[in-house]
Amino acid sequence: MPRLLPFLACFLLFAAPAATASLYTGEVPVETDARTSAAEQLDALDLVLARLTGRFGSSLVAELGLGAGDLDDLVLSQQLVRRNVIDPEGEPDESLRLQVDFDEPSINELLERNDLPRWGRERPAVLLWAVIEDDTGTRFVEAPRLEYVIRDEARRVGLDLVRPLRDAMDLGEISLQDVRGGFLGSAEASARRYGAGVVAMLDLRLQESDPESPWWTGRWRWRVEGQESGLNHSGEDPEGLIRSGIERLASALAARYAVADLGGESSAWLVTVDGIVDEVQYAEVLGYLGNLSVVDDVRVVSAAGRQVTFEVVAGGQDIETYLGLGGLLELERRGEDRHLHFRFAR
Repeated sequence: MPRLLPFLACFLLFAAPAATASLYTGEVPVETDARTSAAEQLDALDLVLARLTGRFGSSLVAELGLGAGDLDDLVLSQQLVRRNVIDPEGEPDESLRLQVDFDEPSINELLERNDLPRWGRERPAVLLWAVIEDDTGTRFVEAPRLEYVIRDEARRVGLDLVRPLRDAMDLGEISLQDVRGGFLGSAEASARRYGAGVVAMLDLRLQESDPESPWWTGRWRWRVEGQESGLNHSGEDPEGLIRSGIERLASALAARYAVADLGGESSAWLVTVDGIVDEVQYAEVLGYLGNLSVVDDVRVVSAAGRQVTFEVVAGGQDIETYLGLGGLLELERRGEDRHLHFRFAR
């Protein structure tokens, strides 16, 4: 039997994949002192279902005919929480929200039963560069209200969205003109710096400055695994363009990474990871593998030196693409008989 890494022999007893519960938690605004009801819970459920499927244009709760009677089997807990927000005037404020935690297995079963794909934890970090042009000139987006809208919408749709620091290192590699032109290649260095797997750019422009009827345009560009896409749209305010653009980006990522039940038998893969030096890195890799939506089971087969081999059971999916997300593992080579070789890349 191969010799285990010194830390691994005992650590195997305690390591377990960490759950990413936030994907299954919905929050909806409620009025102060108002009594919450099943309607708010169903709104929170709609948010979770949209986040997991990438379908933001319609209500899945309505399409699936879900009602108050279905909530007992789906809701784990609920509570009222206060969130710090930035109001439309750019001032700090608070918002009262109903936070509902849903049961992950029950939600997954609901999606499977209705032949809906599920976009789980395969969510690469997205680096968003954004510029805005109005009557005062052209600049990078940094207004507190717009930054809040970006963060809030990313949280709502379940995106790990990163905003650049725009420090001297960043600005030495990318300019306003690069972002306005949608030149995604100019942001490759910053994507590596921030550990992002996807680069997105947004160009907001005020076309009509009449205070009574302003009109804005938004030009989005993004690249997912070498494929470039985007969205051109317009509206009365930049906030709406930000929210709808982030929704469209999330839908594009869901279309690429969502997992459907293929109805076939699971397949076993050997995944060898080189470069693991301590229990922290081991736990990170094990947790990552175990949390992938395509993975049914994972166990350690052998460990020697800095190399650990896992048996990964996946339900009819080609797992290579998913394993490389997030930059944790870097593919070195493809062996025979479903054996993939990766290097720990952090």
